[in-house]
Amino acid sequence: MTSARYVIVGGGFAGASLAYHLAANGAEGVLLVEQENVPGVHSSGRNASMIRQVIPDPAIASLASQGATFLRTPPIQWKAPVIFQQNGSLLLASNEALHNLRRDADQAQQSGIEVEFWTRHMAQSRIEVLKGADFEGAIWCPTDGVVDIHALLTGFLKEATSLGVEIRYGCPVQKIDVKAGRITGVVAGGESIKTEVVINAAGAWAGEIGRMAAASTVPLHPLRRHLFVTPPLPWVDPAWPFIWDVSHGFYFRPDSGGLLLCACDEDEMPPGLPPTEDPIVEILADKAWCYFPELANVPIKTCWAGLRTFASDGRFVIGWDGKCQGFFWLAGLGGHGVTTSPAVGALASRLLIQRDTSEGSEFSPQRFNPSVRP
Repeated sequence: MTSARYVIVGGGFAGASLAYHLAANGAEGVLLVEQENVPGVHSSGRNASMIRQVIPDPAIASLASQGATFLRTPPIQWKAPVIFQQNGSLLLASNEALHNLRRDADQAQQSGIEVEFWTRHMAQSRIEVLKGADFEGAIWCPTDGVVDIHALLTGFLKEATSLGVEIRYGCPVQKIDVKAGRITGVVAGGESIKTEVVINAAGAWAGEIGRMAAASTVPLHPLRRHLFVTPPLPWVDPAWPFIWDVSHGFYFRPDSGGLLLCACDEDEMPPGLPPTEDPIVEILADKAWCYFPELANVPIKTCWAGLRTFASDGRFVIGWDGKCQGFFWLAGLGGHGVTTSPAVGALASRLLIQRDTSEGSEFSPQRFNPSVRP
């Protein structure tokens, strides 16, 4: 039997960032177990790679701002490359959604994020593909952009390893040992590992890991989303920002000479590699035809789907469990996992090392079980 001070379950962005930050803050005995043979097989490697800071939830927006700052200017001691293309973002909306978007932008501006309101005419004059698009106004955020998700994830893992973290791939968790309501060990990859702290960063599997530990019930929902990529298109400008219509649920951005597009579909699915569904491309085409006529006839080269896991209230789940001592949640990052990952890992490491329950209380799993005391 081996032993570890901290066992992190999951090698996606949440677990990898936490492993790095724990080690960077001096923690020893950190073991990360990942069920797949390589990192980034699931949500962390199957997303749109976009860094967005104008977000309705102030608590998540703060983490997004911190995460974007990390990506633009990594810490001096960070050696791995972070490939970040700062083309900005342009968020479109109409009617009440535009009112809410301007409120979110005001909130972002007050926290130091550079934003600017654009009229419909301004947006269309600067980005010709918006000609004829159905929106009333837009928010421009020049410090947003697109990150190389594979380089970032690999960077977290390599930095963590260089600081002494042990990572085991092909090592699924089969059992979590609990005695008298306290974590005592984990069985992963067929081996028993003695530990007093398990961090649940298992993404779409976080609910299953929680049940293994007989932890508090946290309502988590893995939602499938499709992404589509066109072949190279001669009229696409690679310097365009990513463009997101929040009123109609549609976004696109330059990708490999063409476009990456999404109809913002959401279907609850079990954990795993979600299948793609042909009808979604029809929804994509309908939205393009109705709201972005310049995109109405773009050809589709490839498509894939990934899961984004949300808590029932849409807010992250970060903190100590109130029912099982030594069990820590790092889950429900939804569509903001890439952007917030540096800040999420830093926050979780502080909560783990200092065992302070006051910081980040808005993300605590206790909100779902208020009668259970930690």
